[in-house]
Amino acid sequence: MDKTTLAQLGRELNRERTELVATLTTRLREDWDKHCENLTISDLIKESQGVPGAIRCLGERLEKVDAALCAMDLEIYGLCADCESEIPLDDLIKDAAEQRCPQCRASNYYHHDPATRRATAGARKTV
Repeated sequence: MDKTTLAQLGRELNRERTELVATLTTRLREDWDKHCENLTISDLIKESQGVPGAIRCLGERLEKVDAALCAMDLEIYGLCADCESEIPLDDLIKDAAEQRCPQCRASNYYHHDPATRRATAGARKTV
């Protein structure tokens, strides 16, 4: 991946992280009477995990975006979190926080049902 594209994706991820932090802080304060103004991103993600619905989804997205930014800092951005192969650039352009290659996304043991936001186990062979 060229440096210009990497920088553009980094700016997009930073912008999204800033928006997510602001939105989560506001929603947790207004909807759940939680005081989150001085929390770290990790603490904010933990707070959102205990709240159902849209706030939890925002927290999950923040976690994914923050992980992508950490991968950039470690210079491993664009590598699959499971098999370490390169994630296609088109996939990263669609979602800069994508963490898995198409093959690993298709065979991931845990699949998330967007309707319930609960992890459900996929079919798994035991030996």
